[in-house]
Amino acid sequence: MDRAATGVRGLDDVLHGGFPFPSVVLIAGEPGAGKTTLCMQTLFEGARRGESGLYITAISEPVDQIHRYMAGYRFYDRSLVEEGLIKFLDISSLLLKEEHEGGGAKAALDFAMDFIRKSGARRVVIDSITPFSFTFAEPRGYRRFLHELFIMLKAMETLTLLVAEFSPDETTNPENYMADGVIFLYLQKTEVVDIFKPAIQIRKMKGTEHTKDILRLGFTREGLRIL
Repeated sequence: MDRAATGVRGLDDVLHGGFPFPSVVLIAGEPGAGKTTLCMQTLFEGARRGESGLYITAISEPVDQIHRYMAGYRFYDRSLVEEGLIKFLDISSLLLKEEHEGGGAKAALDFAMDFIRKSGARRVVIDSITPFSFTFAEPRGYRRFLHELFIMLKAMETLTLLVAEFSPDETTNPENYMADGVIFLYLQKTEVVDIFKPAIQIRKMKGTEHTKDILRLGFTREGLRIL
């Protein structure tokens, strides 16, 4: 099985070389747990290996703000962006269109898929998938949308990281069942009041033997790393 190195020290070892390629991997967790950093680190790792990447933001942080935050990490190389190896696409305006149920989500999906095809991206991040669900009044409609999304993404022959804003306790979300892999990022409480320790857990990764233990995660100048 082909692998796509994550660039996260320790995670590639746990995954026996990286994420399966192609695949769709869900990166879920609470705000501040490191989801965007993990995804950006993986995009830049691919770009250094000559693999084009695409970061799609959907009612998340503005692109300029993401650049500002990521610039503090050593993995961030602005020249890779200027050379076009990593592109950014904001689909927020399409997603927020007030049309019939799910209309904004479907319009944003069609636009994003067309951009992926034309850009030839090998690694794709959608940050985040959660706002898409808000455009549907009924869970059934959102499930149908997700089914279509996953079929299209898998047909693209890419590594796609889907960011989701929910806690590890929310195990019934449809994204969990449809993804090839599921990784949760935690902010674990400690014995010291108001002190939290970042952690990571691989809940699922098809075609890969892996531990399901909760592993300590560190934020360093190099980026994320498993301690």
